[in-house]
Amino acid sequence: MTNGRAYDKAALYQICIRGMLDATWTDWFEGFSISAADGETVLRGTVIDQAALHGILAKINELGLTIISMTEQPQDE
Repeated sequence: MTNGRAYDKAALYQICIRGMLDATWTDWFEGFSISAADGETVLRGTVIDQAALHGILAKINELGLTIISMTEQPQDE
């Protein structure tokens, strides 16, 4: 177990979902970049903490979309 504070840090995520969203959804997904092809959409962006990540996941759920994968990406330094 960590010190319990790792969830308070910003992190870059890539979330792949089934279904097509276009770039007009960027504002709704709080600045995540959106790219779509072949029936899937990739959302990529930074969240300030785990609570913000849960908010993004809730929005995906509200749209009835299926999450294919979600990965934390290395931050460019």
